[in-house]
Amino acid sequence: MAKFGTWFRTLLGPAPVIGVCMMITTVVGLLSAFRVVPTFPPTLGYALLVALISLACLYLPFSVARLWPSVVGSAGSYRLKPRQSASLHRAIINGSNRVTGTAALDELARMIGLDTVKAEISTLVQRLRVEAARREQGLPAAPVSLHMVFAGPPGVGKTVVARLYGAILRDLGVLQKGHLVETDQAGLVAGYVGQTAIKTKAKIDEARDGVLFIDEAYMLASREGSNSFGQEAIDTLLKAMEDQRDRLVVIVAGYPDLMRKFVSSNPGLPSRFTKTINFESYDVEDLLEIAHAMARQSGLTLSADADQIIKRYFALARQQPDFGNARTARTLIERARETQATRLAPLLGQKKVNLSEITLADIKAATARPS
Repeated sequence: MAKFGTWFRTLLGPAPVIGVCMMITTVVGLLSAFRVVPTFPPTLGYALLVALISLACLYLPFSVARLWPSVVGSAGSYRLKPRQSASLHRAIINGSNRVTGTAALDELARMIGLDTVKAEISTLVQRLRVEAARREQGLPAAPVSLHMVFAGPPGVGKTVVARLYGAILRDLGVLQKGHLVETDQAGLVAGYVGQTAIKTKAKIDEARDGVLFIDEAYMLASREGSNSFGQEAIDTLLKAMEDQRDRLVVIVAGYPDLMRKFVSSNPGLPSRFTKTINFESYDVEDLLEIAHAMARQSGLTLSADADQIIKRYFALARQQPDFGNARTARTLIERARETQATRLAPLLGQKKVNLSEITLADIKAATARPS
């Protein structure tokens, strides 16, 4: 019976009253189409009409009573709460002063490393909560700048955090959609005068009510070759950030030194990007944990005996100029899978072949390969 009730509620959809009306309308329409005219006593028709009117009259106060706690303030206060304020109350601060309470915040908290990033976003969410509380009490509330600079080397999760940042702002009611639109210099700049503004506006429209993530944004400030049109893209972007500040969040990302030069390249950029979050390179322990996590996501396990070899591999990789952080860990896992496949392919006809374990020998062979 419970399964039938769940199925019936799913069939009716999010608005059950409308769903029932649609079902009744469909049945009546089918009967009319086949010229089926059932006969009922008049009293039954009157009883049905009275029942429908009674249900409609009861449904209204029931809905008001159910939604009332969500739209009023604290006990004794009958001031309507803004959507953002109501949503921000779902975020809570745990013992380590980290904000949790929504799916995106919890996912950010589970990410490996990135302690500075987590602390900065937690501080921002707490600031949003305080400003929302001030508005509830009728106090002046200062606007909070949500635009950010993500400064760090490749492979440290800047794009992943940007996607979670948009989801966090959506969950907290700050942005309506919170989706991420990722682009770069090539996605904003055209090769002809006047076309760059059109191309940039198209990306801005796509990102409205969400986050526009511009990777390697410092390329826009270059004055060489076709990049000379980058200034047109910056000017268009600055105007949109001002005109649509309640519906658009812009994140620019790139290497720390280059991003500092980018922000100082235009007088309007420092006032728009007041918050810079620095992404540090992963240390060896973090990279080891990332490698194990990547293996688990692929249904594999790394032999514990191989941890020391993996650590030495990452320690040497961190000294290379092209070190890719998590990308280096992903490359190692892919190489280990290749060496595992070479070892297991001749054994596939045998019974009890362990297809899940990456052994010490697999790791040795993977780390011995030249980059």
